[in-house]
This record gives sequence, C-alpha cells and structure tokens, in this order.
Amino acid sequence: MPARSKPPVAEATALEIEQIEHLIRTTPVAWLLSMLGALICYVQFMETQAGNSLDRWFGAFCAVSLARLVAALFHVFARLVAPLALLPRGRPMSPSRAWVRGWLASTLVHAAQWGMLPFVLLSPGTAQAESILHMTLVAIAMGGSVRLPGFPRILVAHVLLVLAPLILRDLLLADTYLALMVLLVFLIGVYALASGRNQSRVLRELQTQRERNEELITELQHENQRSEAARHAAEQASAARTRFFAAANHDLRQPLHAMGLLSQTLIDRPKEVDVDEVARHIGECVDGMALVIDDLLEITRLDVGNLAPQWSVFSLQELVRECSRPYEPLARVKGLQMVNDVPALVVRTDRALLSRVLSNLLFNAIRYTTQGHVRVHAVAGEHSVQVRVEDTGIGIASGDLPRIFDEFYQVGNPARDRRLGLGLGLATVQRLSDLLGLGVSVESELGRGSTFSLILPLAAGSTAPNATPHPLPVAETSFPSRRVLVVEDDADSRAALVGLLRSWGCDVQSATNAPSSLQIVRDGFRAEALVVDLRLADGASGIDAVHELRQALDDEMLPALIVTGDAGSDQLESARDFGLAAMVKPVRPVRLRAFLAHAFAQASLPQA
Repeated sequence: MPARSKPPVAEATALEIEQIEHLIRTTPVAWLLSMLGALICYVQFMETQAGNSLDRWFGAFCAVSLARLVAALFHVFARLVAPLALLPRGRPMSPSRAWVRGWLASTLVHAAQWGMLPFVLLSPGTAQAESILHMTLVAIAMGGSVRLPGFPRILVAHVLLVLAPLILRDLLLADTYLALMVLLVFLIGVYALASGRNQSRVLRELQTQRERNEELITELQHENQRSEAARHAAEQASAARTRFFAAANHDLRQPLHAMGLLSQTLIDRPKEVDVDEVARHIGECVDGMALVIDDLLEITRLDVGNLAPQWSVFSLQELVRECSRPYEPLARVKGLQMVNDVPALVVRTDRALLSRVLSNLLFNAIRYTTQGHVRVHAVAGEHSVQVRVEDTGIGIASGDLPRIFDEFYQVGNPARDRRLGLGLGLATVQRLSDLLGLGVSVESELGRGSTFSLILPLAAGSTAPNATPHPLPVAETSFPSRRVLVVEDDADSRAALVGLLRSWGCDVQSATNAPSSLQIVRDGFRAEALVVDLRLADGASGIDAVHELRQALDDEMLPALIVTGDAGSDQLESARDFGLAAMVKPVRPVRLRAFLAHAFAQASLPQA
C-alpha cells in the first residue's frame, strides 16, 4: 500500500474547544485568586529559612502567571477582532490542537510550580502558615477539578502535581499535626479526582448527545430539503398534468364539434353540399382524434411505468420496412420518396418499443416534409449501429432544438392543427429512448430538414453487407375481389368497416361472433384475410376466433388483424406474442390498407 501522507495539525474537537474557551474565560479570575494565594503563602513563609529560594519561586510563579494571563487576553482579543479579519465567511476561528496542547502544557507547568512550593518550604512554619499553605494547595487542586473535567488526564496530572509533593513533604517532616493534614489532603485529593471524573463523564455524555442532536438536526434539514424538492416536483407534475388534460380536452372537443356540424350538414342539405368535401373533413377530424388518443395513451403508459422492455434479437432492416409500410400512402400523396437504406443487420432490443420510436420519427418526418424524401439509413460500428431518420422538411431552428422533446411543444404548428398532433410524439420518443438506452439525438437546420439518430446494440454474429438505397414498395390502393372476413360484434363499427373494405373493391363477409364466422366459412367463403375484434360478445376472445378460422380453412398462415379499443391490455400483448398484427381503435384507414396490401402481397408469393 502506498504510504499515507501525514495530515496537517488537526483542529481541536468541539469538546476541547469548549473547555479551552471556558479555561480562557475564567483565567483572569483564576489568575487573581492564584496570585492572591501565592502572595499570602509568600508573606506567611518569608521569615522562614526558605529565604532566597522562596523569592525565586515567587518570581518564577509570577512570570508564568503573567504569561498565561497575557496569552488568554490575546486570545480573547483575537476572537473579538476575528469578524473583522479577512476570514472565509461563516468559518469560526477555532484553535488548533497544537494550540490546545500548548495551553494545557502551560497549565501543568503552573501546577508543577505549586507542587514545588512544599519543597521550597521544607522547614515547617507556624500552625497558621501551615494551615494557609495546605488550604491554598487544596483549593488549587479543587479548582483544577472544576476547570479541567474536559481533559481527564490533565486533571489527574494537575491534582497529583499539586498535592503529591505536599503529602510527601508532610510525611518527611513526621509531625503529628502535619500527619493529620496529610490524611485530610489525601481525602480531598481523592474527592477532587472522583468529582473531576464524574464531571468528565457527564461532559462526554453531553457532547455525545449534542452531536447526536446535531446529526438529527442535519438529517431533519436534509429531509426537509428532500420533502421540499418532492413537493416542488409534485407541484410541477400537477401543473403539467393540468396542462396535459386541458390540452387533451381542447383537442378532443374541437374535432367532435366539427364532426357534429359536418354530419348535420349532410343531413340538412344533402343536395347542396359537396359530399366528398364534407367526408374528407370528417375523415380529417377522425384522424385528428385518433392522433390525440394515441398520444395520450402512449404517454400515460410511460408515465405510470408499466412498460417493461422485452429484449429480443431481430432484423433491423425488416423492422424498418414494417414501420415504413403504413406511411407509404401518405408519403405518396405528398409526392415524397421513402428510402430504406438499412443493411441486413441483427440488433438486440425491444422490437415493439423500437417500432413505436421509429414509427413516431417516420410520421414526424412525413408530417413536416412537403417535397424531397424521407430516408432511414444505418451506420454499423464494432458493437453498435447508428440509425438515422432523415428528411428534407422544414427543419428546426436552433432556438427550438432544446425543447422539441418537451410535452405539448410543437414546431411549425402555431394554430394547433390536430392533424399535426398534440405535441407528445417526440416526448414519447424521448421516454422510450431512455427506457431502452437508445440515446436519441437530433441535428437540424431551418429550411434544410432534420436528422434524428438512435444507437442500437448489435447482436452477436450480425453482419453488415453492402446495401444500396432503394425505395420501399408502394402499397396498393384497391383490392378488387380480394376476400376478407370481418368478425365484429359492434354493429356501427362492423357496418363502417365493411363499407370501407367494399369501397376498396374487396369481397367482404361479416359476422358478430366466432360461431357465425365459422358458419360462413363452412358455407364456402374462402377468406384471404381476417379482421377480428379482440373482445367479442359473451367474453369470447378474437385470438381464439382467429385460431378456429385458420383451422377451419386449413391455413395456419392466413393473414389476420386483431383490432381493439383496449390499448395496452394483456390480451392485446398476447395477440402480438402469437404473431398476430394488432391495431388500436380507431384504426386509421391508411394502416388498414397497408396491412391488406402486405397480406395479399405475401399470399401472392410462391410457396416453398
């Protein structure tokens, strides 16, 4: 182990500082009493044989006493002027341990001087003089027990230095009177030591309790700070939740209001109204509401923390194609080219959550791009791959970049057009990125488009062959004579879905439950795709209905779409676990069209 450097002289402990301050504060009074006692002893014994020895002792005693008095006064003066000195604010001028030891050493020197006095006065004096000498030294020893309890070892040394020489001197003189004085001095010395020890223990206990109280106070202050921080966070969360529901309330009521007016327009004046135009507006209202509901459900699930990543290994290229497919019609309508420039890489993350991230980024890119392209490309490293979603859209000003992942913040939508979302899409991307460790980032320049980047871990054995950009296949717009079986127990939803599919040229049959749908199949309807509600009447499961229909048609790979109004339900996750496509109501026609296009395209491929 490396040798530790010797620390500098540490500051004195709190107990030592307190006791030193007590000693210094009482020094003037103690000095006065000590000098008075020394003077009385000097006067009483000045006529004895001690002579010059007593004079030298008295002179040395006065010198040491005066030095201690000056030192004490200097320390008091220094503390008085300390606030005016250039010291760090709030830092007390505490004496160092070396200074404390120096002061205590001078105390022992002073005690030793008192102890030398009996040997200076080896010749006994009068009874009065001897009584005064013994009383003075006993008083000095008792004073030490009062002033030195914070320093137990110093207290013992002080009492012994003062009284032991006196006891020894009295025993050497072998006088009956002095023998009685020896017994009295010894008992007083024992009492002084016992009293000092008790006081020392009490002081240590008080100091320990004080430190505990200070720790409790500090902990209470920290707890108050944590509580204040939690309260502030709760207030911010409450304010955000209030804004959240206010915005949601506004953005849900607006399309409902418009839909009510538009539907009434169709009822009141069917001949004077452009039905196609009104229908288009109604469709826009529905799409706007669907966006709001999807965003609300997504952000709520993330906030309550009930999303746990399900790690798996899969093809990144295939996932990008699946995420892009539903948005191809929208891109085509806007004249945009969608490019998949992702090599055949294998990554490890949560497939469903990554799909949501890419879908949100793709939808955003198409939403804010009026010409050019939307491109997804990847750059593989040694252990990870950077996925970039790039567009040639309106771009983002540098001042807006720090806020684009905030809830309800939208660039280029000052009028709060619902078709441009509620401002939760990128907030959802940020939360999912944090959950999966994707490290989402953005580069953008106003008028030159934006690029969102993600970092994904490569799976072991993944390869990155050279790939060239190629446009994604365009989804079909109609499906003449393609057979679709719809299983839906809600009459309105069933009628609307059947009508939409027939408008696309499909040959559609519908049923309200699994038994009636099986009867349709037995009657000879060979469905090429299934659209089944997740929750059917009487608690039946759409998943079970799909399995029964596949068995009845003897086609375990028959394309099937599960639709439901229960976003985030366990059954919905179960459907995805079984490999079934699933969509949450309201299902957007563009996504339904993409599903059917993919399903019929797969059915047209030659079977192995």
